[in-house]
Amino acid sequence: MAASLSRKFLAGLGLSPEQQDAVVEQHQAVLSDVKAELEELRAAQTDITAVQKQLDEANKAAKSSSVYKSELEDLRAEFDAYKQKQRAAETLGAKKAAYTDLLRQAGISDKRAASIVKITDFDGMEVDENGKLAKADELSTAIQSDWADFIQRKEQVGAPTVTPPATNPNATTMTKEQIMAIKDTAKRQAAMKANPGLFGISVDF
Repeated sequence: MAASLSRKFLAGLGLSPEQQDAVVEQHQAVLSDVKAELEELRAAQTDITAVQKQLDEANKAAKSSSVYKSELEDLRAEFDAYKQKQRAAETLGAKKAAYTDLLRQAGISDKRAASIVKITDFDGMEVDENGKLAKADELSTAIQSDWADFIQRKEQVGAPTVTPPATNPNATTMTKEQIMAIKDTAKRQAAMKANPGLFGISVDF
């Protein structure tokens, strides 16, 4: 089974809070569907138990009378067919769950994975007693090729462009004393304009 999702895990993947909310919401929807299927299987198991009880009662009756032999055989055949159908449903469910895990591991969202599972042919797939798909590596490689457009890639963020500091119009190249020591009035005023910050004046002086 896939590890449960947490916001800490999603944040570690670089997802924003909005993306985390979307993933958690979809994950909960998938879990809801799985729970519904489990409830159906439990209900089916109850039906199997009821049929088994009828079969046991019919066996007892058959021992005392040959009249029930035909009915017993029909009931047994019906029971065997029902068990085979249930086993097939459980096997298909295990295949879907295991394949969904492979899709998620490849980086495909739950929403996309659910759509892919609906159109996938599972007849050629096999699962072991642990619910793992046979030839999982080959299937993962095929997923990377067949569903490449659906695989979410983490964006590579480049280094930020460094903006050089703006030129300070009040930058000082001379001291106030040096400027005031200039005897030529025109040159002194020019120096004051070049260093307005020293005199508390605007650059439009």
